[in-house]
Amino acid sequence: MPVTGLEEVTVVYADGGTALDRVSLTAEQGEIVAVLGPSGSGKSTLLRAVAGLVPVNSGEILIDGRVVTHLPADERRVAMVFESSTVIPFLNVSENLGWGLQVRHVPAGEIDERVRSQARGLNLSRLLKRMPKTLSSGEASRIGIGHALVHAPSAFLFDEPLAHLDAHQRWAVRRRIVEVVKGHQVSTIYVTHDQEEAMGVADRVVLLNAGTVVQTSSPRDLYSRPATVFAACFVGTPTIGLLPAQPVISGGVAGFRVGARTLPLWRSLPAGLADLVGRDVVLGIRPEHVRDARTDSDPNVVTMPATVVLVEETGPDAIVTLEVAAAAVTTPGSRASETGAEGRARLRSRFARNTSVRPGETVPIAVDVSRVHVFDPVTGRALHHPEDPAETSD
Repeated sequence: MPVTGLEEVTVVYADGGTALDRVSLTAEQGEIVAVLGPSGSGKSTLLRAVAGLVPVNSGEILIDGRVVTHLPADERRVAMVFESSTVIPFLNVSENLGWGLQVRHVPAGEIDERVRSQARGLNLSRLLKRMPKTLSSGEASRIGIGHALVHAPSAFLFDEPLAHLDAHQRWAVRRRIVEVVKGHQVSTIYVTHDQEEAMGVADRVVLLNAGTVVQTSSPRDLYSRPATVFAACFVGTPTIGLLPAQPVISGGVAGFRVGARTLPLWRSLPAGLADLVGRDVVLGIRPEHVRDARTDSDPNVVTMPATVVLVEETGPDAIVTLEVAAAAVTTPGSRASETGAEGRARLRSRFARNTSVRPGETVPIAVDVSRVHVFDPVTGRALHHPEDPAETSD
């Protein structure tokens, strides 16, 4: 099947710094591959390399199955949307949307049909006769997206296309992008730093950091089976908590020793951790697996005291940031935001929306250690993932 993307591509800046280091990723026809990563990770450089706007030092660029590494940008037949869309100031919205088709001498009737179709999908119909100087930045951004979608290119390339849209518009426009991509079966590479956006549009996600690929997987696997501490910390809102621990077995019961407490598994250690008893590991704990234990009726529950740092009301629940008596993790990929007062570790939990806890209070929490991710404290690589309930229930 013809694919679009990069094979072992390296891009080096003029000053000698490496922007992309042997990066490989491809999107099949009708597939959306989202490239996710922090600022400076090489996301935009990657997209510009595919578009022909940045030269590559080694490797190959493919568009619809053709090697186009040395073709100029205007011969690659891609439709690209930048973060800041540029509109032609002396053309109205309708003319801006159809300009590329007009240049290619597409019949006027077909141009009109395509323009009106995308205008409806992007809620632009009422703006078709407006001039660019009368538009908001969000409206101009939607016109840039519409300009790309009216084409029938070999590939779509999106670079932070929703950056200037409000929350409601972002959801509606990304749904429209997915509809067009799937409807026309166009290979698509979609760059964003917004994890929710990437997970919402993508068939597969490529996580990039410092010019290298950290992980390529489905959105579900990126969340439930992060390959590294960096992947675990970057994906998920609120962010994952990290605790230093040691797997232990005492009296036939396995668990994890965290500080002065042992959190029991109530079953044997997972096979991949059996050889790590007594050795240092890092536990990755999602907020949904940390709960307020003040009203817990389970007599076997083992709790930890935690100090409330921050309470964020979200409507459905309250996101509570907590500090516990354990050292902060400094494994590669961990974030400074996970370090609390005096170097203590931080966890986050979803408390009931009517919770009465306030910063400074100490509350008991229960951690479901059967659901923790386990990482190597030196390399940051994953050692163990819990079974995904979504898979076992299929």
